[in-house]
Amino acid sequence: MSQILATRPTFLAIAHCTFNRTHDRAFEHKEENAIMSKKSTDPVLAPRAPVISLPINVARLKSLGEMVKGSADAEALNELRTRLGILAVNAFSIEAKVSPWKKRGVQIEGHVRGEVEQSCVVTLAPVVEQIDEPFRITLVPKGSEFAKRAIENATMSEMVIDPEGEDPPEEFEGEEIDVGEYAEEFFALSLDDYPRAPGVEFSGHIEDKAAFDGSENPFAALAVLKEPKPKDE
Repeated sequence: MSQILATRPTFLAIAHCTFNRTHDRAFEHKEENAIMSKKSTDPVLAPRAPVISLPINVARLKSLGEMVKGSADAEALNELRTRLGILAVNAFSIEAKVSPWKKRGVQIEGHVRGEVEQSCVVTLAPVVEQIDEPFRITLVPKGSEFAKRAIENATMSEMVIDPEGEDPPEEFEGEEIDVGEYAEEFFALSLDDYPRAPGVEFSGHIEDKAAFDGSENPFAALAVLKEPKPKDE
């Protein structure tokens, strides 16, 4: 398993990094406020509810956790197809357990399942794909001490980054989370990036459907998270 060792920065590097980080945070805060202001008036940028909504009140979460599940109806499937920018979503379901984590955090562990149709990257013919993907994510309250410590430790301390290890906790706001929101993202990430029809060989040329019809996939930004894992030699 490949590991990347990050060395501890020198004093001057720390001072320079601290200044830049403070400046960057101020800029990001200003930029975030501008984006949020635009989102409040722009229906295109406004956050959308997941096609399967599975809300959980974190403050009332039972100590043993709670099971949630749901399946998309025809209207939800069509909406998800539009969001993903693919030919069809024939089925989509979520099953997960939400458990308390540390003091005020939560951990979601479950499965997303479904069936989708995408265009073959070589012939553009429809390709059916079955999805059955496990997922797990840890969430902590935004601005909490745990979140701050995690950021500082990742920035200033020696650390070993395992590309196949678990992702660091993400932040959430308020007392309620929606499991459907996170599950939908994992479902999008599980799609085959280069679907091919049976018997079709990849020749090095990819037909990009979006380039033909001008469509835009709102989940495209998530693709950067799907970096290939290093293979053991």
